[in-house]
Amino acid sequence: MRLAFLDDSQQAEPPRQGLGRLLALGAVIVPQEHVAGYAADLVAIRARYGIPAGEEIKWKAPKGSFLASAGADLITSLRHSMLEAAIERRIRTVVVMVDHAAAYTSYTEAEVGREILRWLYERVLMHLADHDDIGIMIADKPGGGHKEDSRWLAETLQLTSDGTEYVTPGRIVLPIVTAHSHHLPHLQLADLVVAATTAAVAGRQSGLSLGPLLAKLVHRHKPGDATGAGVVLWPRRYNLLYHDSAKLASRCRRRIPGSHCHVRNGAMPITMAWP
Repeated sequence: MRLAFLDDSQQAEPPRQGLGRLLALGAVIVPQEHVAGYAADLVAIRARYGIPAGEEIKWKAPKGSFLASAGADLITSLRHSMLEAAIERRIRTVVVMVDHAAAYTSYTEAEVGREILRWLYERVLMHLADHDDIGIMIADKPGGGHKEDSRWLAETLQLTSDGTEYVTPGRIVLPIVTAHSHHLPHLQLADLVVAATTAAVAGRQSGLSLGPLLAKLVHRHKPGDATGAGVVLWPRRYNLLYHDSAKLASRCRRRIPGSHCHVRNGAMPITMAWP
């Protein structure tokens, strides 16, 4: 059994040239035997940095919190420690995102969210198939209270019952469920991974500096299969560790080693495996 913990992120104004608003959804996939272990790791990490027991670890700490007033060195060290512990626990990650200024521009953010949820669901299933395992997907509880939670869950039922056009159901054994990230350290890790990856694609140093650690966490599907790499950006392809972009599909593999380019629905999603 593997548990996939989901969270979302966005970058409204990416500094990287040519990018519009980024909307992302990702998962950290935890083997059952490491679920309790990573929780214990985070307890020790919190104690090491003096983080109050009741405070949630967030990429953007709320005003007035311990982390909001902590120095940059502590925050950087904390993030490194969380990712290093995840690497030791053989946790793997998948992140998908849309440049909303270039794709699905007529969709609302919620409608885009449903599309990238499908992509994420597919890639979690690929990970489970690679390990001949089953899993459960647990998302950070959406805002808006119980009514909003019920609506969001209802929209996932058909997906989890019927699969998608790319995969068949069976390995994910329950509809996607939600939980408060305040109570689950694995959702706090998901917040870090998805936000850092989105920041890296956006060209922000806060994300780029974590690239080498994020690269060790990313799920890699079978060699040569473009559909299963651990970071997907639609519809453009960028090097996530540096600042050069793949401007033309014909140059994609040459300019960014390890990439895979393929056409779908008349557009070009380019799948990113961290170098």
